Amino acid sequence: MKRKPLENEIVELINKSEKPLKLNSILDRLKIARNYRTGVKRILRDLIKRGIIDKYKNTYVAINFNQDNVISGKVELKRDFGFLLTGDEEDVFLNKTTIENLLPGDEIEVYIKKSARGGKEGVLKKVLKRTRTPIVCRVVKYGVFFAVPINRESPFIKLKGNEQVKEGDMVLVKVVETEKRLSGNIIAKLYDTGDITQYKEFVLNKYEISLKFPEDVLKEIENIEFVNDNNSGRIDLRDEIVITIDPVDAKDFDDAVSLRKEDGFYFLGVHIADVSNYVREGTALDKEAENRSFSTYLPGEVYPMLPEKLSSDICSLRENEDRLTFSIFIKLDNNAEIISYDIKETIIKNKKRFTYEEVEDILNNKKDIKDNEIKNMLFLMNELKEKLSKKFWQNGNIDFNLGEPVFIYDDNKKIIDIKRKESLESHKIIEYFMISANICAADFILKKYKYGIFRIHPAPFKDDIAEFNLFLKSSDINTKLKKGTNKEFQRILTLATGSELRNLIEKNLLKAMPVAKYSERNLGHFGLGLDKYTHFTSPIRRYADLIVHRIIKKSLGLQSSNSLQKDRLKHLARHISEREEKSENAENEVFRIYALDFLRGKIGQTFDATITKIVKNGIVVELDEYPIEGFIGFDTMEDDYYIYDAERMMATGRKTKKIYKLGFKISVIIIRIDMDSQKLILEIEK
Repeated sequence: MKRKPLENEIVELINKSEKPLKLNSILDRLKIARNYRTGVKRILRDLIKRGIIDKYKNTYVAINFNQDNVISGKVELKRDFGFLLTGDEEDVFLNKTTIENLLPGDEIEVYIKKSARGGKEGVLKKVLKRTRTPIVCRVVKYGVFFAVPINRESPFIKLKGNEQVKEGDMVLVKVVETEKRLSGNIIAKLYDTGDITQYKEFVLNKYEISLKFPEDVLKEIENIEFVNDNNSGRIDLRDEIVITIDPVDAKDFDDAVSLRKEDGFYFLGVHIADVSNYVREGTALDKEAENRSFSTYLPGEVYPMLPEKLSSDICSLRENEDRLTFSIFIKLDNNAEIISYDIKETIIKNKKRFTYEEVEDILNNKKDIKDNEIKNMLFLMNELKEKLSKKFWQNGNIDFNLGEPVFIYDDNKKIIDIKRKESLESHKIIEYFMISANICAADFILKKYKYGIFRIHPAPFKDDIAEFNLFLKSSDINTKLKKGTNKEFQRILTLATGSELRNLIEKNLLKAMPVAKYSERNLGHFGLGLDKYTHFTSPIRRYADLIVHRIIKKSLGLQSSNSLQKDRLKHLARHISEREEKSENAENEVFRIYALDFLRGKIGQTFDATITKIVKNGIVVELDEYPIEGFIGFDTMEDDYYIYDAERMMATGRKTKKIYKLGFKISVIIIRIDMDSQKLILEIEK
């Protein structure tokens, strides 16, 4: 039967053919009617353009694809290129032609070929599933209204129910695909990028961060109260010295700690809010917690995973209040090696709520406290921290000191400064104690079950190692990564200590490592240098930790659970990882918006800056006074025409031979702030 041509059949025919095929041969072999000749030619031209097939004289031939070399994954898009995120393997480059009609988050299949730079490049085979994540678009009009993803030229998404929009509007679109075209519904509109509250809510909608809890969840928690059943078998630790150490602006308190030393052994108690006692599997509250998977922390506020009645009250380990906990008791020797551990349901009373700064001052003898037992325990904790630090370093822990940017506020909660958070020794106390508990939790699960929820971090890929070595070479740093081992990363960090380029080196070293994520299988954690790891210590703000509690409690006979099937765990691990990415993106983007709003008051001012990246159309710098990146276009540098050298990561003036390289210090002027694209536009001071 003569019929319409199908693209995948044409590709398959050409790839399997042992000789070049003429157009008529393709029509005959696929039994395609001659009146579809023009359509087939159009498909063939498109396949050639996309790099899937090639043309030899007047015939069509296969490019050297291995037909079996097809992989699938999710699309991540930049302005004019993208990557296929495959999960367990190295990301695959997607060129401008390949991404032409793709959306971020689309699931696709690609053929793999060798890229011009020697890495993997994907050529689109087919779209498996369109993204369900809302897309930020600009409205255009060609007779009817379409939406085009921001900073892109395609694809065109036909808008439904668009009476309230006009050309140029920024909108959030939920995309659906029909046989003929992409279409979508507007779910939010950004009326004014200068309205920071509205902009924030637009970003939260973009990343599907829920602003309110559903009515069935709020109704369900009305009946949840703190109850201490003395006959429950919990170990009563309310007379023990148990404390919390948290940020000064902490909204919830997941974890408390205790420590004593006897006969040369340390006895560490890590006491975690017993969220699983209140959030029961299968309830509306549990389903909403799974949907959110994380609390999202914005400047001055939080969108919690659990309603505030739980996250800030009943579950939160507040000072001088009885609270139910799930504790890991760890025995460590004098070298901080774990000898044994036990996991029990407990009840505690937090004797003191410390901030990190308070503990730091006590340890540095800048502040005193009356309670000598607590004071002595803090110094004992610092002693154990030092030993854990040494042990973790020997194991391969890659310890970055690049503090995240934070806002400084005045008494009226107005932003007055932006600084990098200082890394304190008190931070390390809690960090290392929590790592120790997480190791024990992972070990417990692995002894009982083949699958669970684990925190995994793959070793760096070859391309990322090569990219980092290129950075080192271009920055005149006389060293390099060979295999990308933990010890090599540690050596680079040691070399960076005291260097003016320390922040830049740490930033690029971080970029050289894959992102940590969740998996139903234990695959080890490269960054921590551990062969097993999970998340146990933050169930108020992370759903993964709640699942880990349930898995352990099932094994201990304390709670039933339906979350142990491999497929269910695999689904949870993937879902939680995706939600983590969205939550972090929302946090980073809202921070950027607030920072740019603050810098609007600095337009016209001059700042010292450090070059952090050079791209084909300009220079990216970080302001020295405020850790915020801005952009200088080559077209604004009027003293010369600058030529971009990708290999040496530098720009050189054609006439003057003036050079701009990574790490160079320059003076810049803030020219304008584009809130639509969230860009800080700078020029070099003349």
